[in-house]
Amino acid sequence: MSRPALLIGLPGRGLPWSPAVSAQYMCGSSSKRRPWGRRPLATMNSTYDGIQSLPPCPYSRPVEVIREEEYPHMNQGIYLDHSGTTIYSRSLVDRFAHKMATGLYGNPHSANQPAKVSGDMVDSIRAKTLHFLGADPADFDLVFVSNATAAIKLVADSFRDLAEQARSGRFWYGYHRDCHTSLVGVRELAGQGSHKCFESDAEVEAWLEGRHRTEGSTGLGLFGYPGQSNLTGRRLPLQWAGRLRGEKRLRNTYTLLDAAALAMTSPMKRAFEDPEMAPDFACVSFYKVFGFPDLGGLVVRKDSGHILALRRYFGGGTVSMVSAIGGAWHVSKGLEAATSGAQSEEGGGHAGGLHEGLEDGTLPFHSILALGEAIDVHRELYGSMENISLHTTRLARRLYEGISSLRYANGQPLCKVYCEDPEEFGDATRQGATVAFNVFREDGSYVPYSAVEQEANESGIYVRSGGICNPGGIFESLGYEPWQLKRARSAGHHCGSDGLSIINELPTGVVRVSLGAMSTTQEVDTFVSFLHSAFVEGRLRHGASRTRESAMERGIAEPAYSTG
Repeated sequence: MSRPALLIGLPGRGLPWSPAVSAQYMCGSSSKRRPWGRRPLATMNSTYDGIQSLPPCPYSRPVEVIREEEYPHMNQGIYLDHSGTTIYSRSLVDRFAHKMATGLYGNPHSANQPAKVSGDMVDSIRAKTLHFLGADPADFDLVFVSNATAAIKLVADSFRDLAEQARSGRFWYGYHRDCHTSLVGVRELAGQGSHKCFESDAEVEAWLEGRHRTEGSTGLGLFGYPGQSNLTGRRLPLQWAGRLRGEKRLRNTYTLLDAAALAMTSPMKRAFEDPEMAPDFACVSFYKVFGFPDLGGLVVRKDSGHILALRRYFGGGTVSMVSAIGGAWHVSKGLEAATSGAQSEEGGGHAGGLHEGLEDGTLPFHSILALGEAIDVHRELYGSMENISLHTTRLARRLYEGISSLRYANGQPLCKVYCEDPEEFGDATRQGATVAFNVFREDGSYVPYSAVEQEANESGIYVRSGGICNPGGIFESLGYEPWQLKRARSAGHHCGSDGLSIINELPTGVVRVSLGAMSTTQEVDTFVSFLHSAFVEGRLRHGASRTRESAMERGIAEPAYSTG
């Protein structure tokens, strides 16, 4: 079935539903074009008409030009799920393909010339990546992993192994309510009763100030928190890491920063510019920053690296000596580096860096080659992460204002946006380029978030909906009590696209829109127009989109709509 075309505003002509815009301006290759609304967008009324045009794009070229030249593959729809992964540029793919077609790269664990080329390349790109993140290679090391979750698990496994050597046999773990599921999962390795969820920023502050003296005292401890909520885009205080390090009573508690969402549209130098204030460990996902390669990293503060070097498992390339017969013993390269201080200021693997004892097996050296090209192309296109932050922050504010302005004729707001303070939008220190919301019907009941995603998907607009792998943040935002969460599970709700969207008239998830470096004003305005057309003007305002009715739906729960 052909995808319907998308109505979008004419460049430079204001909002797509203003009278100046022609309802006939469409994009898409389908010959069976239809708008999402039941009447032309030009006839719509909106309380959003008075918004001012955004300042000029901070890039060296208009973002629309960059899109046309570097992202022609994005013309297949409007992509608004950059927190899942952003989109790679054409130049990145071309340059990587050229490198692969013209170079000879061997396994870095070998000693031949092609292997040396690969090894030198990995060392160089490791240092380049640290500089890109604002982390001085003299103070930080970078461990390449498959993704941010793998980085978190590496830290968790190391703490478990170290704790098992202590008398207690466990370590204490504290984590913030807004943590991604991968950070929450660390608690299962800490030991029964040795973990705590901080339910607010204020509770973390109280702990740091010593008002909660029972948690993370003199024993081995780890505190995990996100730099940015992957659910709502709210940015958390980066200074917590330095403050924790300054507390003598917490001298054995370390910090693990999940920077996967934050690094996508924010410069990371604030986190790493002062090693004394920096997190001990920080995970990143490079595909969220560049779109490609599918690679992650763990940034390790060298003064804290000995914790990881004591892990038990070792794989190929991580040991300087190992015995398989005549006794079971081995010598870890990472432990040698941590205890001898033999760390290269450029992070070079050939200089005995900490990473050598943590990168099990052969590195994905082709992906690392792609990462080097990604950093270069990214800088050429956008100049700096500061530029990206400015651009996406402006767009996020516009998106928030647009969504918040939509109302039915009876005054009922169309959407509920989940944020602690509306003023956060527009402040890059407090809010990322993400908006999480739910849609109301005209009578104030909720439209299933899965129905919103399905309608958007059919219109060629790509968002994400559901619990967004943030169990603490989602149910806090939705106002659930612990007993309601258990009842939702009893009713049959679970994570995934086939869960229940609404239980007892409350949603179990949200719709998330997230923007990236190459997002445009036109895309933001088009999405707001889509919501107006599909819900305020369309059939969904009365709930006519329901595809099935059941006793469960009427009395207990509303099934999620398939988006597959």
